[in-house]
Amino acid sequence: MQQETPETARPPAAADRGAVAGGVLAMVLFSGNFACARHGLENGLSVADLVFIRYAVSGPLYLVILLRIGLGAATPGRALALTLLGGVPYFLLTAGALFFTSAAHGSVLNPGGTMVFAPLLAWLVLGEKPAAGVLLGVGILVAGLLMIGGEGLLQGGGGRAWIGDLLLLWSGFDWALFGVLMRRWRLSGLRAACVMGACSIFWLPVHLLVFGLGGIPDALGAAAIQAGYQGLIAGWLAIIFYSRAVVALGPSRAALLPPLVPALGVFWAWLLLGERVSALQIAGMATVIAGMLVGALWRRRA
Repeated sequence: MQQETPETARPPAAADRGAVAGGVLAMVLFSGNFACARHGLENGLSVADLVFIRYAVSGPLYLVILLRIGLGAATPGRALALTLLGGVPYFLLTAGALFFTSAAHGSVLNPGGTMVFAPLLAWLVLGEKPAAGVLLGVGILVAGLLMIGGEGLLQGGGGRAWIGDLLLLWSGFDWALFGVLMRRWRLSGLRAACVMGACSIFWLPVHLLVFGLGGIPDALGAAAIQAGYQGLIAGWLAIIFYSRAVVALGPSRAALLPPLVPALGVFWAWLLLGERVSALQIAGMATVIAGMLVGALWRRRA
């Protein structure tokens, strides 16, 4: 079995740039998550249907790769933990939150939760005290997130919006812990993603037993969109890219990438859905990008 050899020391500048590029690409692919899920929910699919479609497509793809690279240091207990944090329960939290709150809340609070929790968890679990660049980047990112989502968050999403908001923060915590444990157990990003995705296949027979095919037969067009985007793009490619970035950059620095999602989400809403984008939100998008670059690329002189 091939031994795990992730980089534990700070990578060179070229590796940094490659990791950041892969992480940014993952955020671009992630950024349509909430709009895509909302489309499915509004076109005849349930939250359970969305979960089933995502892992019916991505699960076998992960399994094929995992059979080639092996489990490595991913013991059954570790595989279970990674699956609970980044697999079916994680997507259930993010998709279910949209029943209570808006997509604007989701695009801000989910990556925002990851950004806040990851440096803290890395400090507590790994003993990695956040560097000055990370702390500065977090401050800039918080300002940018408030500029992007502050108006929408203040408007609320109904009397039960707080339930969805809590679910989104919970999902952000889970994703942050996923990255920290992957680093703790010295698992490569590819192996961790494949273990999580392949183990999520076990949910599929449970779903069929409890829910059957649900609303999928009556909404084949919407289901096809979910299969292509949630299953292949966001549920497979993006997670592999981001997992590799976490290992290369470390969880504290990689946590500065998810805030690109609300910035990009606002852009896609304007481009694809014709939603109004305010000048403050445009400024927030630029601020988020600046904060991400400061935190992810800041390197202390030797």
